[in-house]
Amino acid sequence: MADTEPTCELHLRIFGQPHDLMLRLHGPEPTEDELVGWMRDGSVIRLKVTETAGRTPHTMLVNFSSVVFAWICPYQSGRGVNR
Repeated sequence: MADTEPTCELHLRIFGQPHDLMLRLHGPEPTEDELVGWMRDGSVIRLKVTETAGRTPHTMLVNFSSVVFAWICPYQSGRGVNR
């Protein structure tokens, strides 16, 4: 189980990829203005993430010059779990 609950989900569409990448962010939630700036400037940003539930958070470097669109939504515990 991850050390802490994620603060939000960051969904990214990477250029040339048919599916979105969903990252569970740990730590401060980025603002929409920060995302705009990262994409506009083509920044490489260090994020603390988990890609799937139950994993330990780790650092991922994301190159926002390849991001076509992005959105942030609240983290929902148990999403995608069959009950």
